[in-house]
Amino acid sequence: MAVTEASLLRQCPLLLPQNRSKTVYEGFISAQGRDFHLRIVLPEDLQLKNARLLCSWQLRTILSGYHRIVQQRMQHSPDLMSFMMELKMLLEVALKNRQELYALPPPPQFYSSLIEEIGTLGWDKLVYADTCFSTIKLKAEDASGREHLITLKLKAKYPAESPDYFVDFPVPFCASWTPQKLTKLWLVAVSHTRNPNTSGGRDEKID
Repeated sequence: MAVTEASLLRQCPLLLPQNRSKTVYEGFISAQGRDFHLRIVLPEDLQLKNARLLCSWQLRTILSGYHRIVQQRMQHSPDLMSFMMELKMLLEVALKNRQELYALPPPPQFYSSLIEEIGTLGWDKLVYADTCFSTIKLKAEDASGREHLITLKLKAKYPAESPDYFVDFPVPFCASWTPQKLTKLWLVAVSHTRNPNTSGGRDEKID
């Protein structure tokens, strides 16, 4: 029990017992640099499945879509320490999802620049684009005519900010990024699939 209490204090230093029997804990849970107030009331046998979780309105709002998961974890977590770790992970996910939901859309030049580049490359090379054009997939053929996919996750400051990209090439591939070079990235990727030994595993410069 002492080990569990020490671990709880280490993981949630702002959540403290409010009585000697340690059936009531109150304080804060921290995630992404923010603190959220909560109170946990345990029964005399300290079984979480019969506990009550009281949240501040901020925490309740953020976890509003996760009520069933929180209840499930309270039913199955072996102790308060385990539950708090799972609640913290769930809070991190909920905060991340809210940030993505309310993120500002890219400026108009993001779309005009991207559409112009795809037009230059050829729309037949585009095999997928999500509704926001934040993720696109381009196809490239190797010397044997096999198709490979280049998946790009574009950021709001594209093309000034390098996109994250993933390839399904059978050999390692990486390329340094310079703005306005989507077409050049595709050309370097195609060259790499047809001559995989030319780079020797080094970054390929997109000039």
